[in-house]
Amino acid sequence: MSQSFSRRALLTGAGAAAVAAGSIMSKKAEAMSCMNTCGELSWKPFMDQYYDGSVKIVEGIRDTQIDLIAKAMQKAYELQKKGGTVYSDIVFGHFASLAQGQNRPGQPWVLPQFDIGEKEEVFDAMKPGDFLITHVTSEARKRAMERGVYVVGVTNNYYPNAEHPVGSLRDDKMSLPTVEEQSNMVIDSQVPWYNGLVNAPQVPQFRLCPSSGLAAYSVYWACTAILCTLLGSKGKDTSTAPATDYLNLLLERFRQVASDRPKFDAVGKAWAEKIIADHPKFMVYGEQFKVSERRTGNPFVSDAVGAASGSMIGQHYRANTITDNDMVLICSLRSREASELEVARQARAAGAYVAMLGPYATDGDSSGVRLFKEADDSFNSYSDESEGVLSIKGFDKKVCPTAGLTGLLAHWMLMAAWTDRMAQRGEMPYYWKGFHEKGGQEYDQFARPHFMVRGY
Repeated sequence: MSQSFSRRALLTGAGAAAVAAGSIMSKKAEAMSCMNTCGELSWKPFMDQYYDGSVKIVEGIRDTQIDLIAKAMQKAYELQKKGGTVYSDIVFGHFASLAQGQNRPGQPWVLPQFDIGEKEEVFDAMKPGDFLITHVTSEARKRAMERGVYVVGVTNNYYPNAEHPVGSLRDDKMSLPTVEEQSNMVIDSQVPWYNGLVNAPQVPQFRLCPSSGLAAYSVYWACTAILCTLLGSKGKDTSTAPATDYLNLLLERFRQVASDRPKFDAVGKAWAEKIIADHPKFMVYGEQFKVSERRTGNPFVSDAVGAASGSMIGQHYRANTITDNDMVLICSLRSREASELEVARQARAAGAYVAMLGPYATDGDSSGVRLFKEADDSFNSYSDESEGVLSIKGFDKKVCPTAGLTGLLAHWMLMAAWTDRMAQRGEMPYYWKGFHEKGGQEYDQFARPHFMVRGY
């Protein structure tokens, strides 16, 4: 399916702001950005671009990185057996920062994750013979490797690696060690250095709809699957099958999510009409972020509100401001979380529109009270397991969930469909350029006041 865009559409609404904001960047950086992010323009519907890019990431991990993942986890197992400590540091980014909690269903905690905001001294305290898997780069992590900590680096668009063009990240990020320089081994998460998977001609400076969380946690759960197998078999089972099985199942769930594309498009169209006509607040509710309890926040909410390559329209749910003109999106890992059910009912009672995204059932049971029954529009994440999806010897519960990743895919496919429908009306919504990117802060400072006036 192809679409045509007029020059007039490109230079109106957010398109005009994007072009103007682009002038803030240096001519060299602007040329680099356009060459690398816009050199192969795709005219596919935005939601198809996001879906295809997501599948490419997961297939790339499965087809090119499984042996490296298995080798890395074998090393982690061996070092732990000799008395070393295993550390996991896949926590940077909006989704990643809140997807790693020990209390997440299906999380066996064999790769214990840091809290976000860990100080560099933590890495300086690591000992020779310890194991660290990380997708962040720093001098302290490099020193740890040089001191004898075995460091496995995972590529991340927020930190430099061999794929980043010179000048693509802001100066302080580009001056950090690359993942290759600080690691004994590198796993390529397949995340594109530019993060977004949607190539929108109205915003040529960067791509829209982030992929960092999806790439990071496809690697993390694949690693977890293999390490669990090694632990459960006391090192005897060195097969790569658990990681391959997980990623194959994840891709099958992705195909199920994609089967709802007509619904994503229809709801995206209805959203566009309402947002243009009524300028509602667009609130995203989930288990709310708590500064004192970092791991209890909802990763979908974090990705929807303020993430690099994400739309500016999302804001945190505030019950005391809800009106009958507003829109509420509830993103869930479960099918009947009490607080989410309460918010859905309160918002609808106030006359607001409510959409939900998450599993429709728990282990196949959708009877009784369920969140999808309380919303005006509902989207299934096709991951209804109460725990994970893999049965592994030595673990009482199934490990490695898919609900976070399928939900993230559905969320951004829905937002991409809405964005496409807005663009077709010449009302391209404003998106955040990442602060980590060259010119990102300047772009956002220019665009944000225009968003505040228009509301989308």
